[in-house]
Amino acid sequence: MSPPNSLKQATAPSAGTRRWQGQIEVGRILTVASSEVVISLNKTIIRDNKLHLAQIGTILKILTSDSIVVAMVSSLEIGATDDDGLNDGCMAKLNILGEITTNPTTRETKFFRGVRTYPVLNEAVYTMSPSDLQLIFARERSECIDIGRLQQDGSIVAKVRTDDMLSKHFAIIGSTGSGKSCTVALVLQAILRSNPAGHIVLFDPHNEYSKSFGDLAEVITGETLDLPIWMFDFVETVELLTSEIEEHAREEEEILHDAILKAKRLFERAMQRGEITSQVKLDDIEHELQRASHISLDSPVPYRIRDVVKLIHHDMGKLENNSNLQPYKRLKRRIEMLIADPRYAFIFRNQAKPQALESIMGRIFRLPVNGKPISILDFSSIPSETLNVVVSVVSRLAFELASWSERQIPILLVCEEAHRYIPRDPKLGFHATRRIISRIAKEGRKYGVSLGIISQRPSELEPSTLSQCSTIFSMRLTNEVDQNFVRAAVPDGATELLTFLPSLGTAEAMVFGEAVNLPMRVLLNNLPEEYRPHSSSASFSQLWRRDTSTPELMAKVYGSWKSRSRNPEHHQTAPVPTQPAPGQVQGQPHHSQGHIPVAQHQGAPVRPTTPAHPNSKAQALSDVRNLLNAAFHRDS
Repeated sequence: MSPPNSLKQATAPSAGTRRWQGQIEVGRILTVASSEVVISLNKTIIRDNKLHLAQIGTILKILTSDSIVVAMVSSLEIGATDDDGLNDGCMAKLNILGEITTNPTTRETKFFRGVRTYPVLNEAVYTMSPSDLQLIFARERSECIDIGRLQQDGSIVAKVRTDDMLSKHFAIIGSTGSGKSCTVALVLQAILRSNPAGHIVLFDPHNEYSKSFGDLAEVITGETLDLPIWMFDFVETVELLTSEIEEHAREEEEILHDAILKAKRLFERAMQRGEITSQVKLDDIEHELQRASHISLDSPVPYRIRDVVKLIHHDMGKLENNSNLQPYKRLKRRIEMLIADPRYAFIFRNQAKPQALESIMGRIFRLPVNGKPISILDFSSIPSETLNVVVSVVSRLAFELASWSERQIPILLVCEEAHRYIPRDPKLGFHATRRIISRIAKEGRKYGVSLGIISQRPSELEPSTLSQCSTIFSMRLTNEVDQNFVRAAVPDGATELLTFLPSLGTAEAMVFGEAVNLPMRVLLNNLPEEYRPHSSSASFSQLWRRDTSTPELMAKVYGSWKSRSRNPEHHQTAPVPTQPAPGQVQGQPHHSQGHIPVAQHQGAPVRPTTPAHPNSKAQALSDVRNLLNAAFHRDS
């Protein structure tokens, strides 16, 4: 049953359909090897200008004693000896892909991979009939999606087996302008059309797909995303909060380890006793927080980032040697900087009353579906520095959800622009993302987590990830390095077919792998205009015909730039404090009435003041000294 407000059916292009003219002998076999044959094309084929019958990618058949051997043309060359003894004929190399045979027991005729009976020398090679192609490509008993028509015969529907594609991962690759984004939308729409209760998460770095699925999609932007830091595991938290310098990061990691563990126990203690953590004296409960409990460092239980800052400040006060303060100061300063940055609000919002785990997971992974089986995470408004952490967290949560549900909730993660956060070069960082994506690529099928890898630069991808994708949709690829990289990952022994990838047209693809019987060259279906992804290219010729830099536009641009937000009117710049308020953790500025702190604007209340401590004056002087010291040592 189709879902309500379902997507319009994509239509197949009419180009490429040819009328079948009967079985035609193309040539005769010259040599036979274990996986290929070489044929000499008939002189009549050359004379009558019918070489298109044996163009690269065309599937031909060879009759044997008890089967039909299926082979695909991989290369052509001049040099065969013709009937007159002249070397002006033409030879073609064919890759053997399988055979059509009849099971002697069930009497069922179908296509099988591999060959048991090889053709002999001088055997005739014929064109495939529509019924032959139908038997290979369109006679499927398992669940399939329709993606287009065969380039060789436009009357044959190109089908891809859904379960084989998803359970063993897939990749869609192609150069810019080859129709890659439309192919992504086409494939996902086809899946959703027959699977209205799916669970798909699409990582969208450039806001291309927000309109591609109509009201079947839950679009989550940086302004509406809620991915609190307490849902991060420790590796992800370290990658976000610590310095980029490896030596500094190691020092800060040890400090963060104890602070986060204590913050989780402090929050649980406060919830059980109805306390406010800001009013708890850490000296009084130090031994209680040190005691072992059921809460571990990676337990998905809430804690407040301001409690982490408070604990770091508390530990600084216990140090006897001031030379050991630098790691604490660096870590504390970076956390405060991130809290104040509105681009990171989706990590630090709702600190006062954290959302339940069920609510956060339900929205991202569509639990329950509620008519929206796909969630689109629009990363265009979040900082590129945190893209790694967000992808890592969501991917790990998907893996853990599928694992704990014992494969009852299969999830598909579609990674657009995957080379950005799963890079080949480990020096580029993204260690947390590489770790979890690599694990999903290797173990995901056991737990019901599928990967869709989308990239225009496959040579920049982490190699083992692409090699785990058993089905590949290859669009036009013009870069030779990318072609060689894909060639190593392509199954079926059909790597020579990739030599013509640079000449593929827009919305044309080669499909290889486990989800199809044979590698096939496909003219992809046309998407309705209203469901096509946004173009990521600026229209220079139109925008340069008139001056668009109006004062109103530039005011909006500069406002967004200064506030580091797409919606600058939603954020107010907080005044810089000259002195901490009594009872306030250093680094959380006091705001006068009418000013909302940026990090607290989404629900984190201003910390209430506490009664003056006997040492409040000395503490205030210490805070001023620390604040000035932090200001002089702040990164430029």
